[in-house]
Amino acid sequence: MLTDRRRMLKALLGMALASGAAMAQDASRPIRLIVPRAPGGGSDNLARVLAGSLGEKLGQTIVVENRPDATAIIGAELVARAQPDGLTLYMSDNSFYQNPAFLPHISYDTIRDFTAVTMLAQSPLILIVNPTLPVRTVKELIAYAKANPGKLNFASGGIGSSGHFAGVLFNLRAGTDMTHVPFKSAAPALTALLGNQVQLQYGGISSARPMIEDGRVRALAVSGRTRDPATPDVPTVREAGLEGLEDIYSTWGIHAPANTPLAVRRRLRDAIVATMAEPAVAQRMREMGYTPVGNTPEEHQRQTETLVALWIDVGKRVNLKE
Repeated sequence: MLTDRRRMLKALLGMALASGAAMAQDASRPIRLIVPRAPGGGSDNLARVLAGSLGEKLGQTIVVENRPDATAIIGAELVARAQPDGLTLYMSDNSFYQNPAFLPHISYDTIRDFTAVTMLAQSPLILIVNPTLPVRTVKELIAYAKANPGKLNFASGGIGSSGHFAGVLFNLRAGTDMTHVPFKSAAPALTALLGNQVQLQYGGISSARPMIEDGRVRALAVSGRTRDPATPDVPTVREAGLEGLEDIYSTWGIHAPANTPLAVRRRLRDAIVATMAEPAVAQRMREMGYTPVGNTPEEHQRQTETLVALWIDVGKRVNLKE
C-alpha cells in the first residue's frame, strides 16, 4: 500500500512538473522579469537590453517589472511565492547573494526558495565622485578623507549590494571613515551624487558612463584585476595605489522559484545565451561595461551556493553593519 502511494505521489509530481513546463511554453502568457532596482540602474539597464530579443526567441512577451527597495527584498519575496512555471523570473544582483550575510532574518531562503537559470554577466564597480570634491586620484581621496574624518558619505544601491561592500572594504583597506548611505538602487544613488547630497559612489559602469563622459561625475578607479574596456582610461584601484578590491564585481543572474522544472530553465537559459550572442546586444552590453557569462542552470546553482557561503563568511569576518 505504501509503495502504491509513493508511486501515485511520484506520478502526480511528474504531472505537475509537466504542467509547469507546458505553461511556460504558452506564448499567450507573458513572462514577468522582476527587477529589484529602480529604472535606470545597472540591473534595469541589463534587463531592458535583453527583454526585446529574448521575448522574440521565446515567443513570449517579457514584462520588466521594477520592484525597488534598499535591500532588494520586496522583489525576491514576490518571486519566492510565485508559481514554479517559468513565468515569473528574478533578476538577481549582488544583494541576492549577499543578503543572507547581512540580513539573517529575511522571509525567504536564498537557496531553498529559488533555483538558478543562469549567471547573466559580471562587471567591475567604478568609483566616482562629485566633481566639486577636490580629488582626482584614489590617493588624493584617501588623504582628503583622513583629513576630514566622518565628513564624506558614499552612496550604494542598497544594504548588502556590491557598492556597499566595496565602500566598507575601501574604508578598511585605506583606513578611512566614510559613511554609507543606502538607496533603493544605483539610479537614485547616482542622482544623490549628482546633487552633491553624497560625495562618492561605487556604482555600475552602465549607469555612470554617460555622466563621466559629460563631466557630471569624475571617475577615479574601477575594481577588478584589469581595466574595463568600456572605460579604458580609468585605472584599477590597485593601479591607483590601493589593494584589496581586486575580486569585487557586480554580478547579475536569473533565478526562478524553487521547483521550476529543469527543462524550463534550460530553455530559458538557451534563449538568453542566444540573445546575448546577437551582435547588437553583445555590442550594447560591452558598451555598458557588462561581461556576458551565460552558464548552465546547474553551474549557476552551484555558483549561487558558493557565493552565498562566501558572503556569509565575509560578513562574519568584516562585521558589516547596516
